[in-house]
Amino acid sequence: MTTFLTVPFAEKDQAKSLGARWNAEKKKWYVPAGADLAPFKKWTNADTETSDRVSKTLTMEEVGLTITGAQFVERAHDCVPWSSCEVCDGR
Repeated sequence: MTTFLTVPFAEKDQAKSLGARWNAEKKKWYVPAGADLAPFKKWTNADTETSDRVSKTLTMEEVGLTITGAQFVERAHDCVPWSSCEVCDGR
């Protein structure tokens, strides 16, 4: 059985080095069937809340993205556009 993971962008290389694979259709990392799940515990769905909290605390610089240029949109606070944000979502 394939196990899908919740891997923050900043940790994708770590997951890949442990043997995780990318499913382009679902846009999610997964552990191939038959592989040991122990090294991937922090990214399993049971720990989704922790993984989401980690990804929300990362800045654009921390995930290695360029934050300047013609397409740059300055925000009044520090968040990343692919994660839910209380300020941007109006919560």
